[in-house]
Amino acid sequence: MMNHTKRTINLAIAMMKYIKTVNWEQNKLKLKIGIHRGQVVAGVIGFHKPQFSLIGDTVNTTARHCSTSEPGMITISEEAY
Repeated sequence: MMNHTKRTINLAIAMMKYIKTVNWEQNKLKLKIGIHRGQVVAGVIGFHKPQFSLIGDTVNTTARHCSTSEPGMITISEEAY
């Protein structure tokens, strides 16, 4: 049985393969994926327009990995590696 990180990486690879086949109004979509591992807090935030949200350092670290990578790349943190 695979661990969570391997499953996440397999999902990221499948998403990258799929996105290469999709055109949105004649524009190729570009995807950047950041993967990190750790604890998060999840919940529904908002009264008038409830939205599901993930909060925590893990989410922030993942966002930093994603924002510093190039389009079409999967970036993985040391912890997840």
